[in-house]
Amino acid sequence: MPAEIIQHLQILIRGIALHAIEGDPNDLRFLRERMSGIADSLNDESSPDDLLVGIGKTLRVLEEYKQRSAVVFNGQVDELRAMLSTMTSTVMFITSSSEMSVKQLSVIESKLQRAHTLEDTRRVKEYMADCLTLVRSESQRLQSDARTKIDSLKSDVERLSSRLKAASSEDSQDPVTGLPGRFVAEEAIATKILAGKDFSIALFALDRLVSINGRFGHQVGDEILVNGARMLAQKLTGSTLYRWSGPAFAAVFDPSVSASVAESRAQQAASLRVEKNIETDNRTVLIVATASCQLQRIAGKMLPDSVFKHMDAFVAARNVSASPPNPEFRS
Repeated sequence: MPAEIIQHLQILIRGIALHAIEGDPNDLRFLRERMSGIADSLNDESSPDDLLVGIGKTLRVLEEYKQRSAVVFNGQVDELRAMLSTMTSTVMFITSSSEMSVKQLSVIESKLQRAHTLEDTRRVKEYMADCLTLVRSESQRLQSDARTKIDSLKSDVERLSSRLKAASSEDSQDPVTGLPGRFVAEEAIATKILAGKDFSIALFALDRLVSINGRFGHQVGDEILVNGARMLAQKLTGSTLYRWSGPAFAAVFDPSVSASVAESRAQQAASLRVEKNIETDNRTVLIVATASCQLQRIAGKMLPDSVFKHMDAFVAARNVSASPPNPEFRS
């Protein structure tokens, strides 16, 4: 037997072992050791029958390695399938509100279920990367939704706490005018917003009332408040009038009243002029109080807290900018 053929056959056997697909490390090491042993068993004195025996041993060793590697390979694929199936089911559960994400995850899962060849499994990493990208996207969306809901819940809790305090202090009705108080107004406004209704709120602040109380006493200021409430109630049909904070009243219009009609009625009511004659220093003093008005159109998606803060800001600005009373003296 020519020595060159023996050497070429030895190179071929060792090359097959060297470039065999990587499976279990122990199985691969065993394959290379046995293939190296077969190659070493051949020499210049080997007969043609010895070559056939060596080739047969090489084929049997490869067949055994193939079977063991197939078991490992199929086990890895099954494990990956199970992992992705579990992940898909979990993400589907937490992202049930996102139909697009669920469909994409289902497509990824079906691709992995069809993976049988080596080339298919090389794409497993891509499928897993796509899946993880979706998981991150859904996680960010859920975190954003959770923050929004938490903020809304905090606002509801704060408002409920304020209402409970108001109820315990019997502040549901204004003792001066007899109108429903601020916390009843908040309840009515929040209820309409949560029902998704659009409506108007007109806020009226009596000008210079703080100065009138300081100069002429709270009894005079209270009488002006009562007269102002009566005038407003007469002109603000289609609404419920509430006593807001300080010298302010809130008219909450029914959703059936259009924005233009609410604006027209609010403008008419804002033209009120409350007059009060009092005796002081042997003179008759005529005190005149007017009102400033703010009209808001409330949408069903607005946060009640932001509406209340906007109303309070208007009242606070009127108190700061209010000028002292300008009474008229009559003998």
